Amino acid sequence: MQSTIIKMTDAYEHQSFYKSIENLSIIDCRDLDGTRCYLDDYAKEQLLKRMEAASLNGIHFIDSGNYHYLSLLWLMQIKTPFNLILFDHHPDDQPPSFGQITSCGGWVLEAKETLNNLNDVYTFGVGEMPDINTIDKDIPIYISIDKDVLSSDYAITDWDQGDMTIEEMLSLLSDITDNRKIIGVDICGDSGEFAENGACVNNQINQTLFDFFINFL
Repeated sequence: MQSTIIKMTDAYEHQSFYKSIENLSIIDCRDLDGTRCYLDDYAKEQLLKRMEAASLNGIHFIDSGNYHYLSLLWLMQIKTPFNLILFDHHPDDQPPSFGQITSCGGWVLEAKETLNNLNDVYTFGVGEMPDINTIDKDIPIYISIDKDVLSSDYAITDWDQGDMTIEEMLSLLSDITDNRKIIGVDICGDSGEFAENGACVNNQINQTLFDFFINFL
């Protein structure tokens, strides 16, 4: 199993959780323009090329929530029917403000409209919680986590945050992953704007999530 770090900001420069991970691919994309919150066509092409070096089937840390659209680029690689499990304080299903540009606030809507293999999306952290028992155990799942679903006691992000605790998240994830095949996992919600100030708590929660998922992938 290969893990991946995608650097869009300096957030991971102040963290250490990933330095002991074996079989780790680090993709540095800080040189690319046209990526913050909105993704232009040239940057999208470059990101897809760089991500070819990493495996879909693994744990991917994808930086700040400003770049949550990177989840869409992973989902585009899935060739069989799947369900998306999303932990997020925002639904990320807003239509683009202009054109058909990919964005951090609209990537879920784009996935629903363009990915034929996407069966359904189950979002935890926005409105009423989905009934986990309704998630088909015969269809593999891809899990995407934005740490802004957590309270600021557990993560420091670049967005307004929810009130979920890490204990609540791990309990939900334990039920969701029970007897379900996981294709891959991505985790965003680090802070590019407050990278150094948020490093300690974000480093700890990234380690906690990695330790949880390493048992399933």
